[in-house]
Amino acid sequence: MKNLALTLFLVMLSMGGYAMIETLSLEQLAQGADLVVSGRIAGVRAGETKTDGVEVVASLFEIKECLKGGSAAGEKIRIRTWRGIEDNVDFVEGKSYLLFLRAVDNHYEVFNSPQGSWPVEADGSFSGMGHGKSIEQVKAAIASRPLKFQPEFKPLSL
Repeated sequence: MKNLALTLFLVMLSMGGYAMIETLSLEQLAQGADLVVSGRIAGVRAGETKTDGVEVVASLFEIKECLKGGSAAGEKIRIRTWRGIEDNVDFVEGKSYLLFLRAVDNHYEVFNSPQGSWPVEADGSFSGMGHGKSIEQVKAAIASRPLKFQPEFKPLSL
């Protein structure tokens, strides 16, 4: 009986692993994001609740610094998240973040949520999945070559 219980437990444990997010390297995260910005959440507004109980949340993010993409400091962008889904970002109004975002229609979504949302602590360090990383590492990852091999061709001169 103990063997059966142990076997069932191990099967359930291994099946649960498929539901987890895939953790990307910092380079993959930086290269896959359309926009990498630091700033603060200026507002959070709950939207509609879907039939499955998932609530759509709209957050307004004020950019302090744009590390990748075409946004400027002081600009405000809209970010859509969901409540009621495991491993999803839940923003806190007034809190600062470093965000890796993807453009979707007329708003942004956190890329590889929750890995793409790094809360910024009072001392400027990152928490969450950015713990132990520095802004210099993020900038280096953004400047790195894309992960797919792209040969560098120089223009031909005749």
